[in-house]
Amino acid sequence: MNIPLNGRIAIIDDEISQVEPLFKALSKNQMPYAFYKGNDINYLPDADSRFNDIRILFLDINLVDEKATLDEKLVKSTLINVLRRVISPENFPYALIFWSRHQEEHEKLVKDLFENELKDRQPITIKGFVKSDFFPNFSGEEVETDVDIIEELNKLINSELSYSYLLNWENQVHMASDRTLQEIFSSYHSYENWTDNANHLINKLGISYSGKAYFGQSPEERIKSAYNSLTYLVNDTLEKKVNSKNIDNAQELTVEDSGDSKFESYYSINKKLLFSDDSEPIEYPGSVIEDQNPKTESIFLDLLNNSFNRSKIESELNEEEINNKNESEINKLVNKKSSSKRKEIRSNWQRVYLTVTPLCDYVQNKYEYNRCVKGMIIESSHLDYIDTKSEVIFISPKFSLDDGKSYILILHFRYFFTSNKGGNLKNLKPLFRARQQLLAEIQSKLSRHISRQGILFLDDR
Repeated sequence: MNIPLNGRIAIIDDEISQVEPLFKALSKNQMPYAFYKGNDINYLPDADSRFNDIRILFLDINLVDEKATLDEKLVKSTLINVLRRVISPENFPYALIFWSRHQEEHEKLVKDLFENELKDRQPITIKGFVKSDFFPNFSGEEVETDVDIIEELNKLINSELSYSYLLNWENQVHMASDRTLQEIFSSYHSYENWTDNANHLINKLGISYSGKAYFGQSPEERIKSAYNSLTYLVNDTLEKKVNSKNIDNAQELTVEDSGDSKFESYYSINKKLLFSDDSEPIEYPGSVIEDQNPKTESIFLDLLNNSFNRSKIESELNEEEINNKNESEINKLVNKKSSSKRKEIRSNWQRVYLTVTPLCDYVQNKYEYNRCVKGMIIESSHLDYIDTKSEVIFISPKFSLDDGKSYILILHFRYFFTSNKGGNLKNLKPLFRARQQLLAEIQSKLSRHISRQGILFLDDR
């Protein structure tokens, strides 16, 4: 069953009595929910408040007057006002289930709403339910029915396979967090000593993450240190859970039309997979910082020269260009074309540093200097002109930026340097942060470059 276990079910209705049977069904199956009384603003979040992520929304179409004849304009305006408070434009993905006596007629009304006024917060699927099918009686004694709301809800979720798998993953994240707290704090069931024991253990978790630096940290930093220890444990538990738990009736996800026009650019998704937009502080491991100082440009010119694949230019020469030319003349021609290509690369490049200070040194405040590698961000169309075989050069997968073009991050390990902690930030612009997996790959290749020892041996040649 993939129905959310983490409180991401919302119910909007104007009559609590009419959805009490739904409350009971969800409660019985241990599925937390939030209820919003659609005709009472005191139940609704403020327009500018932080929105909870909702995965399933039950919506009563008529939030005005159950006995009155439905006025479509009034119904729509009411729904718009309520939904804008409950559903955020960032709330995605979620499924919408609406209650209606006239299902087909009102389905058109709801779809029209989300294709126009509420286009920025569309659900992935819309399904109409008739309340009386599930709850024949809204008051007094309940009447038995063969239709199970939980079963029908599960069918709806499973009809969207990718959606059901994502909800399943979210449930596993929820259970991994719960399992972590149980394992760490299970010895402290007694309420008599709970506070002291929990305080002691949380402090110890913080120390295990930050080391001796913990004792010089502010209360906020200490709590964050403990959070990071718990996050480490959650990740390990989640990984084990994902790899060992069976997925009921797992099916292959097929794509009817793989035309790229339907999808966001893979390179724009790569940007999200490889980098995070939180870019500060620049001392944080993985930070990618643009150097805008004109005085340092010569260093990056040298870096580009040492990363350039001159043999690519040579391979592009045609017979007409080299006919009747000696080696010196050909070399001059290659130099000229190489210079022109490097100028083209520099036309929109970004000269960058990437912080490679180990995370443990950063969080434990053990570092006196920031450790960085110089590099550049260039258009991926120039990749053939970069020496991809060199062990001192790291090249990221392709990713796109705001202009929609495809780029690559190039780092040259011979341009490894250190800078003073808390040094001059003038002419430095934080861009984004390499995620942990990418940073670990960079650090691994950098360490291999630094620790190359070579082998002493005799050769018979």
